[in-house]
Amino acid sequence: MKLPNISSKIVCLLAAAVLFSSGCQSMTSFGNKSIPTEPLAKSAGQYQVVMMPTMGKPQTFTGNVTPSLTVQTALEESGALKKFRSMKIDIYRLVDDSGKTLKMACELQPGKRIVKFEQDYQILPGDRIVVTAESSGIESLLKR
Repeated sequence: MKLPNISSKIVCLLAAAVLFSSGCQSMTSFGNKSIPTEPLAKSAGQYQVVMMPTMGKPQTFTGNVTPSLTVQTALEESGALKKFRSMKIDIYRLVDDSGKTLKMACELQPGKRIVKFEQDYQILPGDRIVVTAESSGIESLLKR
């Protein structure tokens, strides 16, 4: 495909940059369903990390948002990385304009306790990070 002029190339490049930088491939909208978000935490400039073990009660960590806070930093501050061997990480973010909640999935790098670079989102006030422990092979055998 041949582009007629330089401005078309710039538009295509900007569109691609916006799509990849927004993380839209992993975001999904949930509408106005009951999603675990905290409007009060947003006004107070805080975020929450909810740690959901395979057995037992969930624990909640509340922290203050700083300009350089990312998912990796929030997981380290809350102790979630030390608590679970393998985990599923989801961020729930309330969108101001629409009132809808976005769910953004994050994955750890294989064999490491580091969030993938392209999914290490900046944490905003009111975000809730839900860390769910995944069953290991031994735990799944014991549940049978």
